Amino acid sequence: MSDHADELLRPGPEVEGTSAYARLNRYAMFDEVNAPYMRWQLEQFDPYLGQRVLEVGCGVGSILAQLPRREFVMGVDIEEDLVAYASNRFSGRQGYEFSSLDISSLSTERRSILRGHRFDSIVCINVLEHVKDDRAAIDTMADVVEPGGHVAILVPAHPALYGQYDEMEGHFRRYSRGGLRKLLNRSGLEIVRLHRFNMIGAAGWWIQYRLLRRRIHGQGHFRILQTALPVLKTIEARVKPPFGLSLVAVARKPTVAGKARGV
Repeated sequence: MSDHADELLRPGPEVEGTSAYARLNRYAMFDEVNAPYMRWQLEQFDPYLGQRVLEVGCGVGSILAQLPRREFVMGVDIEEDLVAYASNRFSGRQGYEFSSLDISSLSTERRSILRGHRFDSIVCINVLEHVKDDRAAIDTMADVVEPGGHVAILVPAHPALYGQYDEMEGHFRRYSRGGLRKLLNRSGLEIVRLHRFNMIGAAGWWIQYRLLRRRIHGQGHFRILQTALPVLKTIEARVKPPFGLSLVAVARKPTVAGKARGV
């Protein structure tokens, strides 16, 4: 483990405790090993992320740690120990705020508070599949982002790939392209881009978790992905694949109320 990982694994007083510490260690170690892949995921949204960013499902802050300096960044998550960890992680930096809340079930007052931050962009990576009422979550994101702002989402693709691993990880679903488009349009958002992502990952996922019915990620899986990543990034930068492990969606909140357009 690197010195950087040791630093990340050092919790603040809010998250001390044997079971919580062990779980946070697992999250932090996983995120460091997976950092190059997370960086590639975040790159899908670079042109659409402004200066006032809300991350829905911030976890231990791994995505925000890769985000270049912004005017204001807020991370929210339903799990209080993760929020405490992320808050401690960014405690020495200005312009960061964290809060424990359920984006799919907010009071009118909490929505008003979020709107007051004037977010020009919202990012939500590998979170929506964990939310039982995903439509309510999207409705909230569409409500609190500024007109003209963007909602950037990455979710697992292909319902046919859903298996024991998804269930074990607390995934309610995987998404089809049409289903995600419909979900975003229903909330009044206009689709800017919607495409499949990580073709090799989809093939590997089917073999590991559908064909072989395995239930864990091995370190070998990450090594294979990291080795293939440069080639995969080059290919998918030129041609969007016909299938992929994930779906990437960017949707815009209209500046004038009206029917959303899809692509």
